[in-house]
Amino acid sequence: MSLENLTLGTEIRDARERAGYTIAKVAEITRIRETLIKDIEADEFSSCGGNAYARGHIRTIAKVLNLNADLLIEKFAQTTGDFDRPMIDLLEESNVVKARSPRPQISYKALASVAAGVVALLVAVPAVISLFPNNETSPVAPSSQGAVPSTTDQNSSVVAAKTSGVSLVVSGISGKSWIGIQDASGAQIFSGSIKIGETKSFSEDQLLQVTIGNAAAVSLNVNGKEIGTPGGTGEVVHLSFTPDASNNG
Repeated sequence: MSLENLTLGTEIRDARERAGYTIAKVAEITRIRETLIKDIEADEFSSCGGNAYARGHIRTIAKVLNLNADLLIEKFAQTTGDFDRPMIDLLEESNVVKARSPRPQISYKALASVAAGVVALLVAVPAVISLFPNNETSPVAPSSQGAVPSTTDQNSSVVAAKTSGVSLVVSGISGKSWIGIQDASGAQIFSGSIKIGETKSFSEDQLLQVTIGNAAAVSLNVNGKEIGTPGGTGEVVHLSFTPDASNNG
């Protein structure tokens, strides 16, 4: 059977078997749950938590199995009828961000009225002020000799104290992304969105487990080292970081 006639799930399963990988091995490498991988191989995507996450899982698995991720995503779209849409739509679908409310229509007639009022004020205020003479004299500037010396030491500098454990700084650089952070015990530290210009910092003694949606939208700094963006646009990545090393699973 040609690759064109294979379903998305069947193509992933055949590639996994040719590579000699078990589902458990793929789950270990990708940090995607075994049950999700089984469902994807069965062309069942409802357990992924939304099509945005399903696309990310498919791209992650394709990378491990040396498959063409774009062709798999095309098959996914043909299977589900969900073709590429703007990332904000996918995030809304997966409940990562709140649905956008429709923009109110602009009344150009009201805008014209406001503009006319502003112009009238600009003309009237100087005219009214000119009716009242200004007899006040300018205050004498205080002597520079009496200036209070600054208490700030210009030569002092703030030195960041080195902390033990693992530290992670997530910076939003493009669009919006969703991040989930867990500690070594699996307890949730943070779950929420990060947008462009935002920076969030996290630290733990042993381990930080990180899930990122729309990986191209953020840049990471781990233990003081810049590692950049962890994945592509719309890709969901699962990472773990320790005090002495990082594993971009």
